[in-house]
Amino acid sequence: MKPTQYSEKVKQHFKDPKNVGEIENPDGEGMVGNPLCGDMMKMTIKVSKDGKLEDIKFKTYGCGSAIATSSMITEMAKGMSLDEALKITRKDVADELEGLPPIKMHCSNLAADALHAAIQDYLARKERGDVGPRAKAEGAFDYDVVVIGGGPAGLTAAIQTASRGLSVAVFEGKSWGGVLSTIYPNKRILNFPGLPDNTLGRDFVTNLLKQAHDLGVDMKNEFVNEISPDRMVKTAMGEYRARAVIVATGTLPLACGIPGESDLTKGDKGVYYYVTYPEKFMGKRVLIYGNGEQALESALALENIADKLTFAYKEKDLVGIDQDIKTVKRSDRIKLLSKTELVKIEGADTVEKVVLHDLDEDEDFDLVVDMVVLAVGMTPSTELYGKLGIEADDRGFIKVDKDQRTNLEGVYAVGDVTTDLQLLVVAVSQGATAAHRVSEYVQKQKGF
Repeated sequence: MKPTQYSEKVKQHFKDPKNVGEIENPDGEGMVGNPLCGDMMKMTIKVSKDGKLEDIKFKTYGCGSAIATSSMITEMAKGMSLDEALKITRKDVADELEGLPPIKMHCSNLAADALHAAIQDYLARKERGDVGPRAKAEGAFDYDVVVIGGGPAGLTAAIQTASRGLSVAVFEGKSWGGVLSTIYPNKRILNFPGLPDNTLGRDFVTNLLKQAHDLGVDMKNEFVNEISPDRMVKTAMGEYRARAVIVATGTLPLACGIPGESDLTKGDKGVYYYVTYPEKFMGKRVLIYGNGEQALESALALENIADKLTFAYKEKDLVGIDQDIKTVKRSDRIKLLSKTELVKIEGADTVEKVVLHDLDEDEDFDLVVDMVVLAVGMTPSTELYGKLGIEADDRGFIKVDKDQRTNLEGVYAVGDVTTDLQLLVVAVSQGATAAHRVSEYVQKQKGF
């Protein structure tokens, strides 16, 4: 099969997927994800009295192959015994779909893993005597702790609170791992105490997710639309009441607000804010605009991939880690344009050229490009907590005390959403601090 060719059966299951949705009061549920590609799959199951899969439903956030493999495996497994379903392999799913492109084979692996995770969850519930519908009492809590945001700070908080025996859910509407998955999946993590220097961002995220899963954290791939003052978390899928909430919504890329930017950002038209998939830029003429670590990382990621790479920035000098600056300056594949401002991006359906302004000469000039990376910095993700009434400083960072408490009772905040000191070690330490104090708070609520 060609690297990008899909079979008719894959297309059929993508266009008309089977068993989409979520079983209410399931006997088991499993969620898996790939932090690098962003695919997330959740499967819920009902098991009959004779131990067969009576019903299976799935929800998938991902590409066409992720949807197709999820649809196919639910069709394959329905009616099987648990032992039979546990034997379904990645190859089995791909074969039933009459093949998958090699670069999409991981999707079938994820589909199988999600089903297996749901079955294992059922078996664990059965052992605890916790299978079947359970009515929730009026005013009862769904979770002791809800964490909003699946980056390093949020996942650390979830792991630490779950390890203290509390029931915990993490809500993440985009990519698990935050910036380590979206911006820095292939970056080596440096200067983290005790961590090998060859650890990649995506590997760190994978380990966090495994720890959380092993501790029974409920991983929900859902956008949170609202948090009420009584700590009711609302999503499109339902409402969840928690004794305590930890906000870990992180940051978003800053927009430049220049003509052409918003029109060409949507739908892969050529304007991006970070480089998650370098192969997308293969053989293209690329402009990176910005300065600092994010811009340097983007340039280094595309150095040997883009056909022509231009790096423009308004300042006289590059800013960032010394070693990265030296590497960029030494590269004969990166053209540096200092004291240069991006004023316009032009193109009908895709990017065709940009207009730059030479600050020394005070004149505009055109540059023909296929893609633009706007790496001008990050800003706190404020939409959710702004509605709630959490106090923030004039830059939008949530105000917290030494224990990560906000101004609202039972609401804490951790990670990049609280500080411009955006270091992994800081995010993890804040997550651990919040977990300790939240655990004390919840135990006190319970009367212990």
